[in-house]
Amino acid sequence: MTLFLFAKQLVDMLYQYHTLDYIMVILVFLLLIYQIALVRPNFRKRFMLTDGIVVALGALLTITFFRSGDGYQAYFKVMSAFLIYFVGRVYYDRIKECYGVLTLSAYLVVYSNLLVRFYHFGLAFIKVQDAGGDLYYYDTDMAFAMILAMVFITMFGKNTVFKLITIFVVCPYMVFWSDAGIQMILMLAIYAIMAIYLVELAINNRKLTNILLTIIISGLLGTVAVIYMPVLGFENPELIVNLFQGKFLNNSSMYSRYAEWKMILDSCGTQGILTNLFGSGMGAEISIRSLYIKIFYSLGYVGLFLTFMLIVSIMYYVTKVDDRKTFYLAVIMAVLLLGSGVTVNSMEATQMSWFPMLFSGMVISSVQVDKEKKTDRKE
Repeated sequence: MTLFLFAKQLVDMLYQYHTLDYIMVILVFLLLIYQIALVRPNFRKRFMLTDGIVVALGALLTITFFRSGDGYQAYFKVMSAFLIYFVGRVYYDRIKECYGVLTLSAYLVVYSNLLVRFYHFGLAFIKVQDAGGDLYYYDTDMAFAMILAMVFITMFGKNTVFKLITIFVVCPYMVFWSDAGIQMILMLAIYAIMAIYLVELAINNRKLTNILLTIIISGLLGTVAVIYMPVLGFENPELIVNLFQGKFLNNSSMYSRYAEWKMILDSCGTQGILTNLFGSGMGAEISIRSLYIKIFYSLGYVGLFLTFMLIVSIMYYVTKVDDRKTFYLAVIMAVLLLGSGVTVNSMEATQMSWFPMLFSGMVISSVQVDKEKKTDRKE
């Protein structure tokens, strides 16, 4: 597990070498089999509603995959994310022992990309508007990696001046001097969440910080709702689109996305009831730059409902976590995955989906074990 967690962020950075990604999937499968054989968990006792929802989503996606006859790459990427969820379930205690290697790997990712940018742009690196992804395919992938690395360094790194420079100078520079608008918004949200975490440590008032968290997450959900209004029948879409002309989002980019989304939703509207309920296909032949539109296209209303139930179920367990660092980490991971999904299909990007799904599984197992310990003490 230590080697896997150390290598994950580095492999994401070298995603153009697909063999490395395949090796990681095989490693995940072997880790899962090994731990199950070693621990021999009681599946009947351990099986939770969240596990059933993940299995149901996997089964529904498998049916869509065989019905479509294509989209194998997207299928295996999403299924690998479901697989990593169960790795989190059986390795929950071991993951906590590996936080140090997550931090080390995060530092390597941040500074290797910084060096590459300086090499490409020289002294003009302070004027960069489009970094071209640095060591990643696109700026969006790079920015997501910087935010993820910043989170690991903040939560698990030793308190040093170097850490502060990385968190407050290098990582924001890499994100804000790029062409990754949605990630800029998410980075500001993550900073706000981490500030709330620090406030809680200082005043030890969970009630106040939970209220602040609720306000931030509600604001993000409201932003997502506004972004999708033009494709959901809003009478004056120009008013919404014009909001995106600025530093964070570009309205020309949003125009192209709205055209894609509307075309996809219109095509789904011509299908029968069963298709709308269970999905139209894997969509391998079209570009769907939205997690939520893709879920509807591939899994229909049933898939959307199961996804909603999965999110609610995971967040329910997150609220039950005793360790507040784990609590905040899980909230941040959810914000990153679901927020990125507004303009990209984040579940089909293993870089974006694996860590959130891994920590989701870990959170549920942690709550389950803590509950059993409390019950044993009472007895």
